[in-house]
Amino acid sequence: MEKAVIQAVADQHWPGFRLDQLEVTRREHTGVGRYTHMVDRADQLLVDGSYGADARFIEMDGVPNGLFFTIEVANSRISYLEVVSCGADAWDGVERAWSIV
Repeated sequence: MEKAVIQAVADQHWPGFRLDQLEVTRREHTGVGRYTHMVDRADQLLVDGSYGADARFIEMDGVPNGLFFTIEVANSRISYLEVVSCGADAWDGVERAWSIV
């Protein structure tokens, strides 16, 4: 799921961005979402900021209102991906059947 989310954001903001050198360094589950910290071994430079994919979100079994996502870029590199449930929904971090809509 993480790779698909990053690809959706990259398609919109970073043409030609390669995902094959992204390496997850740790995941933090919050009860309503997850932070996925990563490092880009290809050292692709990006403009600092928060990036999403317009109004796209993740539909997932067991999460009635879906999940939103953003990617934080700091020091010209992807810092982390944040996935968070909408409304008062909880998410235990288990990736059930999902799609990006």
